[in-house]
Formats: sequence, C-alpha cells, structure tokens
Amino acid sequence: MMSRFTPDAGDFSPLLDEQLAAGQRGDFTRGEEIARELLAKHPDSHRAAFNRAWYEMRNGNLLAGLECLDRGRWVQAFGSPPLPTTKPIYRDESLENKHLLFRSEGGLGDEIINVRFAKEFAERGAKVTVSAAPSLMSVFARVEGVSAVVASEAAPYVHHDYWVPAMSAARILQKTYNKLDGRAYLSAHSDFIVKWKPVIENKFREGAPRIGLKFFGNPKFEHEQLRQFPRQLMIDSLRGRGYLNLQLEDGELKIESWEDTLAIVAQLDLVITSCTSVAHASAALGRETWILTPLLPYYIWALPQETSPWYEGVRLFRQTQSGDWTEPFSKIENELNKRFAR
Repeated sequence: MMSRFTPDAGDFSPLLDEQLAAGQRGDFTRGEEIARELLAKHPDSHRAAFNRAWYEMRNGNLLAGLECLDRGRWVQAFGSPPLPTTKPIYRDESLENKHLLFRSEGGLGDEIINVRFAKEFAERGAKVTVSAAPSLMSVFARVEGVSAVVASEAAPYVHHDYWVPAMSAARILQKTYNKLDGRAYLSAHSDFIVKWKPVIENKFREGAPRIGLKFFGNPKFEHEQLRQFPRQLMIDSLRGRGYLNLQLEDGELKIESWEDTLAIVAQLDLVITSCTSVAHASAALGRETWILTPLLPYYIWALPQETSPWYEGVRLFRQTQSGDWTEPFSKIENELNKRFAR
C-alpha cells in the first residue's frame, strides 16, 4: 500500500523510496524507523503520512492508520478524485430521513471490501445509494442497508444530502480492529446457484473437497509482480486433489459475471488465492478463504497474524523471504492434509 515519491515529498524522496524498498524485502524495522524519522522532521507531509499508515496498522492502530491513509488523497495516492458535488462529505450529522451517497472507489476488491459499511449508515437513518462498477451493481443491490445502486459514472447525478468516499468509510465510522465486523455480507443469487450446481457436481467426485484456485489478479495493479507466484507451486500443494480453476483468463469455466463467480464460490468448500478481488468476494460470502500475501501485503492484511478481523473465514499464508513462495505453499500443503484428511 506504500507508494513511491511524488512531488510533495521534496528533498526527502530518497527516504520514501528506501522505505518502500525496505518493506518489499521484509525489513519492517527499517521501514518503521524511516516512518518515525519522517514524522518527527516532516509532520505535514501527506506522502510520508500515507506510507506510515501501513506501520500504524501493523502495530494494531487501525484508526490511526486509516487517518494516515486518508491524507494520501491530497497527493493522489489513495482513493479516487473528489466527487463533483456541492454536498458535504458525511462526518457525524444526523442521518434521519437523509439521502447518503456511498461512492465506491479503487479497484473491484476495494469496492467489495468497503460496501459492508453501507449497512451502518442505513442504521443511522439514511437511505443509502451505492455507486459501483457496473459488474458489481446487482451483487451490491443485495447488501443489507443498500436502498439503490447506480453505476459509478452516474454518481454525481444522484440526489444526496451527504456522501461518503467508500475507502474512507471505516475512518468516518471510527473503526478499530475490535470494532470490525468480519461476518459475511455478500450473497449469491439463487438463479445462478441453480445454473452452476450441476457443473460443480460433475467436476468433483462425491465426498471430495471442492477447492477453487485463483492464481493471479489484475496485471495492471502497481505491485502485482510482488504477489505473483509460480502457479505450479499452488497446484503441487494440493497433492493430486481436484480443483476448479477460477482464473477468468484461462479458466475451465465460462464465467461471464460476478453473479457467476459468487454462485460458483458459494458451492465450494475452500478458495485458495493470491490477494485478488475474488479473495475478497469469497471471504465476504463467508466461504473459507486462504490468501497468499507477499512480504509487504495490502493494508487490509497489515496486522501480522494468520487470521484477519476484516473477515471471519480468512486465513493468511504469508511470504517470509523475498522472491520465495515455497514456505507458504508448504504450509498450505500441511493444512490441506489436516483440513481434508484422506
């Protein structure tokens, strides 16, 4: 989640680049030293604060980290550009009989991560309209607390009294780790469950574990190369167990929509994946989801433990050596043997 130097950093840009490099090789001691040094010398730098966010979260300070992340908006390092509206961002006003626009932003995974918070604004009395990528609109329409969904492009034209940038929702709601709700909040559509049921039943023999694999995510993601691994390592870790390839690019199924993906995942016992939007969809469905994370993981996974307060069903398998994925896959192999004893 940390980023390289951009112009606001001035003459300490080499420190920011060193901090990023330290994190990517797993030297978090040095990364945090730089974070504290920059805080002391350049407390007004939004870029330095944005990089410090990850270390705050790693140390258990979620809210402090979220506040630092939000400062990244000032240097175009976080979220989307501001919504062109004259209405204010919601802070803590009464929402009784008010219309709130929940503006999704970031990648598809970010949209899935944060749509959970729409429910809490609805519980405060708001009628919540969510803007979303068109491919996710029908899925988000079933999320508790969501009154309506519009395409992201239409967001500026939706009537609202307040709006919330989705990637700031957790900060606006003053979330700490112990206040996160990791329960499922997405659901699969019954029509698509029926569509895919015979396909999945034909794929797996009776009584066999139903495992789905997702090898890589969006190749356009800035640090995608850091979370990629040899796919054969994942296949070998299954030790001959059958699996379903969930990769859109070369998968064995004709997956045409998120409704297809959710209906398939909902009928699996386990999804093993890199840090992708499918990982978040599977976890948000409440499915057991094992996620391989690089040395410097996305901020959602910054807390250094195997489980996550963001999702009850997630287990994290962390890379421990730069460029080497053998250890996490060895752990996956061992855990598969326990989880699905032959």
